[in-house]
Amino acid sequence: PPPPFFFNADPGIRDFCLSRGLGDVYKRQMQMYGEQLYVMVQPLVPGEITIKSITSLLVGPGLASDRLPDDLKTTTDNMWHESSVPMAVDASALDWLTAGAVPAKSIRVITPHPGEAARLLDATVAEVQADRVEALQALSAKFGNCWVVLKGRHTLVGQAEGTVFANPTGNPALGQGGSGDLLAGYLAGLLAQPQLQNQLGQAIRYAVWQHGAAADALSASSANWIVEDLANWIGGTKL
Repeated sequence: PPPPFFFNADPGIRDFCLSRGLGDVYKRQMQMYGEQLYVMVQPLVPGEITIKSITSLLVGPGLASDRLPDDLKTTTDNMWHESSVPMAVDASALDWLTAGAVPAKSIRVITPHPGEAARLLDATVAEVQADRVEALQALSAKFGNCWVVLKGRHTLVGQAEGTVFANPTGNPALGQGGSGDLLAGYLAGLLAQPQLQNQLGQAIRYAVWQHGAAADALSASSANWIVEDLANWIGGTKL
């Protein structure tokens, strides 16, 4: 079983905005997890995407389809550059962001792996890996001095200027599909909490550390585990 102590990243009410026809599919998938997950499912209608009364926004995981409405992509980019809502962007949605400034004091985080970072910088993966700190700083500068979580061995956390931190936890099992999505979701849950918004750098580093520490704990206790196991453990490792 997971350890008894958890640093809760649950933001409260969670809304999934889905294309029409997918709502019932996702509801059935959520039921597979018993009564531990409760989400609101809303239709995603082009031209009618509105975000109201939210405390943080995560965009990207599960959005690799080439049939997504352009309205979703432009709305994501507009919010990145204009909204005061804390935002975390990952996976496919990274390609929807355009370069430029973001609102002063806004909370912005991107979580690319080396391949995504290379694409955003018009570089090769080898070039990104040759100087990961420089790549992180270049990404941050491109997207409004946002926080960057550059994933990989010893995931880096930082901005265009200032200290870049290397995370000591994690292992190769985090390379399995869905692991990065889980990190992005855990991080977005922390960003939704006002008390942690005032300690932003520490909260981001903690999310990355906790993600890796949970993977290390699982690998120490089991030869094989899946992302659902990681979801049950994350938040449960003490510093």
